[in-house]
Order: sequence, then C-alpha cells, then structure tokens
Amino acid sequence: MSRTPRILIAGTHSGVGKTTLTLALMAAFREKKLKVQGFKAGPDYIDPSHHTAVTGRPSRNLDTWMMGGDACAETLHHASSDADVSVIEGVMGLYDGRLGDRASGSTSELAKLLRVPLILLVNAKGMGQSAAALVKGYKEFDRDTPLAGVILNNVSNERHFSFLKDPIERNCDLPVLGYVSRNTSITLPERHLGLVPHGEGTISAEFYSGLTGALEHVDVDRVIKIANSAPDLPLPTERIFSPPDTRVPVRIAVARDAAFSFYYEDNLALLRLFGAEIIPFSPLVDPELPPDVDAIYIGGGFPELYAGQLESNTSMRDKMRQAADRGVVIYGECGGMMYLLERLIDFEGSL
Repeated sequence: MSRTPRILIAGTHSGVGKTTLTLALMAAFREKKLKVQGFKAGPDYIDPSHHTAVTGRPSRNLDTWMMGGDACAETLHHASSDADVSVIEGVMGLYDGRLGDRASGSTSELAKLLRVPLILLVNAKGMGQSAAALVKGYKEFDRDTPLAGVILNNVSNERHFSFLKDPIERNCDLPVLGYVSRNTSITLPERHLGLVPHGEGTISAEFYSGLTGALEHVDVDRVIKIANSAPDLPLPTERIFSPPDTRVPVRIAVARDAAFSFYYEDNLALLRLFGAEIIPFSPLVDPELPPDVDAIYIGGGFPELYAGQLESNTSMRDKMRQAADRGVVIYGECGGMMYLLERLIDFEGSL
C-alpha cells in the first residue's frame, strides 16, 4: 500500500479553467511549505511544463489509455514518494476520453483507478441554481466517480455565490469549497495548439506566484484536508521502475530549449534507470553537440516558430550530419522530426 495524499482537479468541459486553478492550488500549497508533485491526465506536454515551473519538481503524465492502470498507479507512487501532496490536473471534461469508448482515458477513469478525491470546477457565469442541476448530473452520471467537492469559476460576487452554493450543497450532497471571481485577471497566454509552454520563457516567476490571488475565496485548507483523506493505494506487483539486471552506460544528447521541450519526464527517467546519461543541448544556440554522445534525441515542440534561428545555426546542423555519418543514432519525434527534414515552412510561409 502507498500512503499518498492527493487531489484531482476536473472540469465540466475544456476551457473551464482547470489549468489556472491547478497552478493556483500548487502555488498556494508551496506557500504553506509543502512539497508538491504535479501530474497531468492524458498525453499533454504543455500543462506539465507549467506544473514544473510552479512546484519545482518535474510533472508527470498519467494516461490510462497509453500506460494502463498499473503503470499509472506506479508512476504516481514513484514520483510522489517524497512529496507532501500530489495535485493531478484532469483532461477535457470529467467524462471525456477516447471516442467511442465510454470513459476510457477520461479523468473519471483515472480518479477511480487511483482512488483520488476529485474536485469539480464549474463555470458559473450566468447561472444560479441551475448550477446545482449541472453538478447533480455530473455526480449521478457515474456514482463511482469519487467526487469530493466543487469550486465555482466566473462568479460575480458573494451574493451570486450564495445563489450557487446553497442549492448545490442542498441537492447534491457535495461541499462547495469556494469560488474564483469573474474579475480575476489571471490568464495564461494561448496559441493555436493551446497554452504557450513554459519553456519559451514568456511567463515570469512573479506571474506564477501571483496565481494564489485567484484563491481569495477558496478554502485552501479544506482542499488539503480532502487530499489527506485519500485512501491508501495498492501497488502493482509488476514494477516499471525496478532496477534492471544490466545497465548500459550510454550518453544521450537531448535537445531542450524553447524550440524543443516536449518530453515525457518518465521516458527520460527510465533511460537513466537503464544506464543512460542524459546531456541537454540546444539546437537554437549551441554551436556543437555534447562530446562523445552515442545518440541524439530531439523531441517535439514548435520549431516552426524558431525556423530562422535554427536555420542560421549552421554549425549545429553540420555537427548533426557529421554525427549521423559516424553512426550516432538520431531520433526525432514530432517537431524534432521536422527539424531533421530538408526544409521547414514557418508561419509566414518562408522556407
């Protein structure tokens, strides 16, 4: 069994404010001197980058469809074993998952597998007691989903909050833990594929620390109490993070800069477990590769935003070709593969 205080932030739908609330709670927990471990439900690179910036610890992904339930449970245990509290950000709406397969890959499925208390975030703009009908529908749709409380977003004032809170608690048997004011001017920058990743350097540390202001009307101590009420979690018998019988001492250069930042942290952790030394480098600014590497790993990102700078770093591209000629393994995925191709068209249509 694993004793892991934990909470999961779910939403009624995409765009309801899950990421902002999750980051605000992480920041508030840090202010209380707690070690916070972040997780993101589903295959997401961008939200975990913001979790990492707030908590100071690499955020992990928990994807029931890609990893399976046992792997999710072990990842939760492995990453949070020395943390005081784990905060999991859900994906899309509470019950949204793989198309055509009810709840598979959804936040609800993950909450049930990991036995984690779930807080539902509701956009209450323009609503009164209808919010109670909405919450009751989410609760009754799957009574096994461990709903533990509600937080309301886009609330006008205390009077509006009372019109929402009382019907929800009376009809849904769930505590309303507070609200985020409609006037709260905290917005993460967005782009065509979602939020802007933290690694691009456009968001300051002061922005993250200021997120706690959004929780002025939220009972943070009660949220922590709910997290501490999470039951012990059984550990799977087959372990992913068990040390292997044989370790292979290889050096892997991993591209990590504003153009290439999309990595699953546990992939890198498993490479290290099997003997790899991970050496970060930047195709944007470094003139050459780290010395004596056996492989080069170029992950995803937005190289199209930095096409001119990548193109102008001819020294790095020459070193990359020379490494390939020597037989160095080069692995590119998504944006990394784009960088390895003959040409790249940026947003202005330039080659």
